[in-house]
Amino acid sequence: MSIPTSIDPTGSKTLQVLHDLHAQGMTNYAVLMRHADRPIDHAGNDLAMQISEAGRRAAYEFGRALPCDGRKRFYASPIDRCVETATLIARGCQAAGGETSPDVTIMDTLFAFFVRDVERADGLLYETFGKGDPYRFFRNWFDDKYPPKMIDNAALAARAQLDALLPLLQGPSAGNICVSHDINLFLIKEYYLGLHPEDHEYIQFLEGVVIYERRGEFYIVNHQTDARKLPQR
Repeated sequence: MSIPTSIDPTGSKTLQVLHDLHAQGMTNYAVLMRHADRPIDHAGNDLAMQISEAGRRAAYEFGRALPCDGRKRFYASPIDRCVETATLIARGCQAAGGETSPDVTIMDTLFAFFVRDVERADGLLYETFGKGDPYRFFRNWFDDKYPPKMIDNAALAARAQLDALLPLLQGPSAGNICVSHDINLFLIKEYYLGLHPEDHEYIQFLEGVVIYERRGEFYIVNHQTDARKLPQR
């Protein structure tokens, strides 16, 4: 099975984006990011996979390296590897003197809430890995080739994902760290950054996209492209 491996499991490029925003005075943001490094085995045990020891160290150091730009809040998909990643990032941030919320908040919308048949979808994804074309599943989904009984329409799912993140930017400024999965990142990058899966490396561990507010408008950016203004409802 040909499974993509991470060439930057430390999240350094995402950290650079955050530090660049910090230098511009942007302190109100939400980072949608993939969990830390974990073994990739097969579809049957995907949900049970825990992060590796290297992933634990990387998550902690990611937290230590976050910019000191006010209070941080931490959110995670209910899957264990995401909760542990968020917890370790929070601990690293605290160790560096950062102001943080006391607990990690579980958000179901950071899981693949748009997948209706997880077993079938995972099976198709790992099948494309086995054929050496890890992006085929995502392209088929984005081209609306899968039935809604298995997975929601991708454009609607992308909007629902964005709608779950934007409320985090309401109220007092904060850095919101939201630990999720590669499928959620592929979705947002396709529809709001114009970054197609087949044109770039596979989503890295601890890679993220950053949504931020500036003068009442919302923008999205990652390390691969310039910021884009998000469409209003």
